[in-house]
This record gives sequence, C-alpha cells and structure tokens, in this order.
Amino acid sequence: MSTPRDAVIVDVLRTPVGKGKKGGALHHVHPVALLADVLTALVERNGIDPALVDDVIGGCVTKSGEQAVNPTRSAVLAAGFPLTVPGTTVDRQCGSSQQAVSFAAHAIRAGAADVVIACGVESMSRVPMHSDAQGADHLGERIARRFPGGLVGQGISAELICARWQLGRDELDAYSAASHQRAVAAAETFTKDLVMVTEAPELTVDETIRASTTVEGLAGLRPSFRSDAAAERFPEIGWKITPG
Repeated sequence: MSTPRDAVIVDVLRTPVGKGKKGGALHHVHPVALLADVLTALVERNGIDPALVDDVIGGCVTKSGEQAVNPTRSAVLAAGFPLTVPGTTVDRQCGSSQQAVSFAAHAIRAGAADVVIACGVESMSRVPMHSDAQGADHLGERIARRFPGGLVGQGISAELICARWQLGRDELDAYSAASHQRAVAAAETFTKDLVMVTEAPELTVDETIRASTTVEGLAGLRPSFRSDAAAERFPEIGWKITPG
C-alpha cells in the first residue's frame, strides 16, 4: 500500500469583498469574471503554465441565475485556461470553498492529481441568497415528516445556541466590535493576497469591514431575526413578543 503524499498550499489570492447589495462596488461585475480574475492572477504570479493544472474545484452556495450550472468551469474558460483544464463546482453551503480545498488535498494525497486550484465565488448582489429555492419545495415530503415544524436558518440557529450556552447580547456585541477592529488591523498588514478586479479597479479593500464599529453602536441595533413566529416556536430563546 502506497504512502499518501503531502498536499501543500502554494499561494492564496482573492478579490476584495464587496457589499452584498446593489450599491456594492462589485454589483456590476459578473461572478464568472470575479473568479476568472483570481485564476488569471494566480497562474501569472506563480509563473506556471495553466495547462499543468489537473483540476479547478470551486465552491458556490447559490447556483442559479448567473451562477447556475458550473460557474467554476465557466471561470476557467473566461480566464483563458486551455480547454483541457477541467473545472467543477461543489456546494456545502457556507463551507463550500472550504470543501473545495479538502477535495483538492484529497486528490493530491491520493495521487490522482499533482496541481489543483481550490477556489470559490459568490455574488450576493447579483444572485441573492436562496434565489435558487424560490417557488419550489426543495426539502420534500420525507424531510417534512421527520421535522414537522420545518427547518430553520443560521440566524435562528445562532439564537438557539446563545440560549443554550447562555451567551449574552453584551458579550456578543463586544466580540463583534473586536472582530471588526482585528479585521481593520489585518487589512493594513495582509495586502499581498488581494487581486484587483478588472471591472472595479477602484476597490482595493474589503467594503464589509467597518472601522467605526463600536459596542455602543451595536447595542442600538435591533436583533435581525426577532419575530412573533420565532418567539412562539422557540420560547427557550426568551424573546418578548411585542407589537410591530
């Protein structure tokens, strides 16, 4: 039995993160173009022939509209890679690109590939979250029978975790504010991993980092997932049902 080979990450690149709405700096850029810019920059910076790439594995959560079918393969073609370079798209929801990295490492360790690009793309300003599930029963009757009350999203799930482990609002606001401040400091230090977007060269930093975030400012925000329906279904969260 052969010994698995080591899988090594050679380089890391990404575009700056834009706000996920129509006013974001990247709202006019097709998601395929976003990923293509990263792929092009990656092979150019490392001086490798893209024909040597055995596979390109990309993560994408919402594969509908402009991200439908196989956006990773489309980006490979848009980046000018040879037609012989394959590309596939995987979906493990918010862990999709992380899964792409795991699959790439698996292929190398198994000896099935030598060079793999693991990547991902998501344009929430052009392809809104859950747009692939609109107007369709994507769970089916068997899920409904197993979970009669239905499934919940991450927002309510987070509230349930907080209730179970007694994580208070003040504690979490402080953590969030500190997270933004750490992100500001990191953005000033780690700049070599950023790729300029061809169609948005003015964006040089992440739009989603808010340097002005404070604990006091966060305390004034209403909870995002509070609703009468959620309060009635999950009384352990401790919400007060209020009008309006």
